[in-house]
Amino acid sequence: MTFLFWLISRLPLRVLHALGGALGLLVARLPGRYGRRLTENFRHAYPDATDAQLAEAARATGRMILEMPYFWSRRRLTVPLHGFNDYLWPELEKLQARGKGVIVLTPHLGCFEVLPQSHALLRPVTALFKPPHQPWLREFVERMRTRPNMAMAPANPRGVRMLVKALRRGEAAGILPDQVPSGGEGTWAPFYGKPAYTMTLVQRLQQMSGAPIVLVAAERLPRGAGYRAHLRLVAGGGMLPDDPSAAAAMINATIEDLIAVAPTQYLWGYNRYKTPAGAGQPGEAAGTADAEMSPTQPSERQTS
Repeated sequence: MTFLFWLISRLPLRVLHALGGALGLLVARLPGRYGRRLTENFRHAYPDATDAQLAEAARATGRMILEMPYFWSRRRLTVPLHGFNDYLWPELEKLQARGKGVIVLTPHLGCFEVLPQSHALLRPVTALFKPPHQPWLREFVERMRTRPNMAMAPANPRGVRMLVKALRRGEAAGILPDQVPSGGEGTWAPFYGKPAYTMTLVQRLQQMSGAPIVLVAAERLPRGAGYRAHLRLVAGGGMLPDDPSAAAAMINATIEDLIAVAPTQYLWGYNRYKTPAGAGQPGEAAGTADAEMSPTQPSERQTS
């Protein structure tokens, strides 16, 4: 698998985007739930979405997949990064200057693989990831994504403790905020007006550290021309309210604002509105999520 990833990564980015676009469109048009879900989710968020936009959203998913071996297998970043050095990093540096660290949320929008790697070129970052169930694949993914200044924290108690320690050192902690957590580890909050089970881990990390929260995305430019940085600070100077549901709603609203930059580059085929076992129904309390995400005994099931 390492050789296959390496072989794919040798192709120019524009070629990978062309191949990924064709693959993504083909998969979305095959019979099955994935294509239907992509269409339903996109048109729920954007009722006026055209067939051309739906096709482009399918292509974007394929490009996202083929970007993984490109960035995992290369030791150096050589793609053009627009707005990173003169906008994104200075803004993050201002937040980190508060001395509390910074919680960087990267939704499934554009290319999220390039963000922690490029951040690690300047300063340390610890990124949470959901390890595969197979031990050999888990070791492979962690090894391929680890870089100098970039630590991969598995989504388990050890990984959450790694995030807490990074924030207490004044460093950055990276999380994908739009993955559905396991039941009991989230709360229901609106996402484009529809209840979506949303993780409460982000709020708990902020309560433990005082770190501000910022959302970032790397918009994919046409024909392999690189990426453009975008940043959104959650309302209130990056600080969330104490109520878990209100905090989750604020995060989701900021994600929506960021998606509006490039709607076709969001991962609409993901089952964002599923109900995990034990999550209860929309309108119920957040449950025991606060206790389960203690820095010393966080839940084994947290996914992010």
